[in-house]
Amino acid sequence: MLVPAASPTLTPEAILERIRDHAGAAYLGGRVDHGDPVAEVSPAALPDLFPALCDDRDLRLEQLVDVTAVHWPLDAGREFQVVWQFRSLTNNLFARVTARLADGASVASATATYASALYLEREVFDLFGIGFTGHPNLKRILLPEGYEGHPLRKEYPVEGPTFPEDAHRNDLVGQLDPDDFWADVDKANGA
Repeated sequence: MLVPAASPTLTPEAILERIRDHAGAAYLGGRVDHGDPVAEVSPAALPDLFPALCDDRDLRLEQLVDVTAVHWPLDAGREFQVVWQFRSLTNNLFARVTARLADGASVASATATYASALYLEREVFDLFGIGFTGHPNLKRILLPEGYEGHPLRKEYPVEGPTFPEDAHRNDLVGQLDPDDFWADVDKANGA
């Protein structure tokens, strides 16, 4: 039976120190952001780091809460920042681990250690186009197969690749000129 700690068993600084110990030379830096430890590591450290974070008795980061990414298109060679949010219910801890990678690069999957990564990584793949090496079923999860592009990349058009402006608000999809929307609606309604 899980008996959670009433208060955090480690300080944010101590959590960063434990992550640094596990990542070794691949630890690129850390900070405390609004009370939460945030560690940046090299992508090469991740295959060994995921089980270490889960199995370390002082950390016991047994829950992967979220995986997301941030697109920094002007940062050549480091365009993507993948972010993993971990939680320890046992020790009442929270930690965030990030890794930067180039556009087109893949990062290790956490699915061997954290079952929740199965769907979280598929979402990041679908919306950002980031691959996860070792994922057993990496395919789109929100958008249909064959959909062009990855909508959370900053170069992706806000309105979508071929989506007429305001077409989602009526049944005239594909029949409207986005530059003259209201005139087309009036004409379609007999006005």
